Order: sequence, then structure tokens, then C-alpha cells
Amino acid sequence: MKKTVKKMALLLGIVMVLSAFTGCSGNPGTSSSTDISGSAAGSTAPADNKTEKKPEYTFKYSVTFPATGAQADGAAALGKHLEKYSDGRVAMEFYPSSQLGDKIPSMEGLRSGTIEMTESAATDLSNYSSIWTVFSLPYLFDSGEQAIAVISDPEVRAITDADAEEQGFVIISWCNLGERSILNTKRAVSEPEDLKGIRVRVMQNQLLADTLNAMGASATIMAWSEVYTALQQKTIDGLENSPPVITANKMEEVAKYLSFTEQFIIPDPVFVSKKVYESMPEDLQKAVLDAGEAMQKEWNEEIWPSAVEKELQTMRDAGVQMNDVDKDAFKAAVQPVIDSFLKTADEKQKKLYETIVKVREKY
Repeated sequence: MKKTVKKMALLLGIVMVLSAFTGCSGNPGTSSSTDISGSAAGSTAPADNKTEKKPEYTFKYSVTFPATGAQADGAAALGKHLEKYSDGRVAMEFYPSSQLGDKIPSMEGLRSGTIEMTESAATDLSNYSSIWTVFSLPYLFDSGEQAIAVISDPEVRAITDADAEEQGFVIISWCNLGERSILNTKRAVSEPEDLKGIRVRVMQNQLLADTLNAMGASATIMAWSEVYTALQQKTIDGLENSPPVITANKMEEVAKYLSFTEQFIIPDPVFVSKKVYESMPEDLQKAVLDAGEAMQKEWNEEIWPSAVEKELQTMRDAGVQMNDVDKDAFKAAVQPVIDSFLKTADEKQKKLYETIVKVREKY
């Protein structure tokens, strides 16, 4: 009887020990990160314990645009290309809707190396160097497609790339964000007189504001993240942007008149921190540049053209009234703004402007 009790006690002890070891083991397949389509920031690649490589670099991609829409699709494409060209050695975490800060804080993060990558309008770089103000000039290009062709030309890129790097940024892509037109809550706009009394939001750039004022509107400089609420509260009456950006931010819900003024055509550079870029080995530097080039091609040839057609229909379905305008009248109205800028422009600004005008003839 005593032997039986001892055997039972021994067996019970073995079971308890085995249970303890089993209970302490974690699930190796779980991860706290989510992919770019999820609600939180995370790697664009799903976890796979059998093949997953731990990335050597993880790029935080800080942007103001939302987690859905054409620009989010572009972000997903960029993450895919970074993973592909680096063979998994570079991963991307997506932080939409100004989670890490608006444009300027994000750009400051790149300069310090605490944020690796962002996208902004070319004009936003005028906060660091005067030459980028050239992209604020109205009717500088005839179309978004022409703008990308011109700015991708080696003669123009030699100027813009060098200046961006002086400020702490390495440009890896140029994205067509279309022709910016006026959406407002008041009425259809056909000529400058129709804009009288309409308060239109513009980006944080005085030349853009001067242009809208010359067009007949009352320009209001405001951060993009504040625009929807400002329209709801009637702090402003309108904004200017392209249809896919308008619908991605649901602006068609609160403003119903889109007039194709197309006064600004401002491409967006995607750029990485020069400090981070220069810390990488040469093969990964090349991988980042190759990924940017692939993203630029996919965006400009596939994602953006498809988005424009789709989102124009989205706006029609939402009851937005659309109309063409007397563009010659608007061009005449803003010519004094262009003349004034060129009269006071510094040598770098003049060189970039003259180069763009010359190269533009090829496209």
C-alpha cells in the first residue's frame, strides 16, 4: 500500500512539472504589429516564423493623409517595394492621419533621424529653402502628368535633389497629386468675380495665399488636419485640392461645388532622412532608391489615374456639382502674382524657374 502511494505521488509530481513547463511556453506565431491595412501602425509584411527575416531597418512613414484612399494605396505599394528590393532587410511602418505630427514636425523628425520617411507637397520644402517656393506659382504646369515629366527630367532633378539633400532629405519618388481645384460650400465658380467673399483654405505658404486672393477669394492659411471641422463650423467656405485627396478626407460630405480652376499643380516628393540613409550600407541605399523608383512608376501610371476617375464618380454620387471655368480669366488675374515673385526672386529661385520653363517645352 505504501509503495502504491509513493508511485502515485511520484507520477503526480512529474505531471505537475510537465504542466508548469507547458504553461510557461509562449505562442511563437503571435505578433503585436499589424500590416498597413490594419488600424495600427506596423510592418507591411505578415509574420512567418519559417522564412521571416528580422529587418535591419524599420522606416516609420509619417504622413498627413488618412489610412484609406489612393494615397494609402500608394503607401502600401511603397512598403511592398521596400521589402522586395531590400530582400526583407528594410520594413515600413505606416503612420497616417498625422499620428506622428503634421508635415513640419514630421520633416523635422527626418532631419533629426527620429522619423525615417515622409511625403509632402513640394512647396512644404520652402520652409527650409527658398527655391521650393517656385512650385507655389500658379499655372506652372499644364497637367499633373507634365509636372512629373518635367520634375523627373535630369536637368531639373540635379537642382532639386541637391537642394533637398542640403536640407537633410533624400528624394526617392515624385508623385502626381493632380490639378488642385476649388471645392466650396457656397456656389459654382466660373470666373474670378464668383469667388468674392468665399474663404478658401490654402497650405501654409504665403504665395499660395496671395494667388487665391488674386483669384478673388479670401485665402485662409490652415493645417490640413483642421479643414473638415472648419468647413462644418463655417470657419472657412472652401478648399482647393484634387478629387482623390478630397474624397479620401470626406470633404465632399460638407462641400458641394467643385469648379475646375486647376490653379496649382504641385507634385509630392517622397523622401527619407538623409541621416538615416547615410547610415545604411550601399546595397540598401540602392534598394531604397530602387523601391522609390518602382513606387513612382506604379503610382503615376496605375494608382493615381485609376483613382481620379473613381473619385470623380464618388463626388458625383455624393451630389457634388462640377463645372469648368474661364481659365484664361483666372490666369490673367494671377499674372501680377507671378510677375511680383520673379521681380524679387533670388538667384536660386530664378535658376529653377528658368530650368523648369525650358524643360517644360519638351513635354
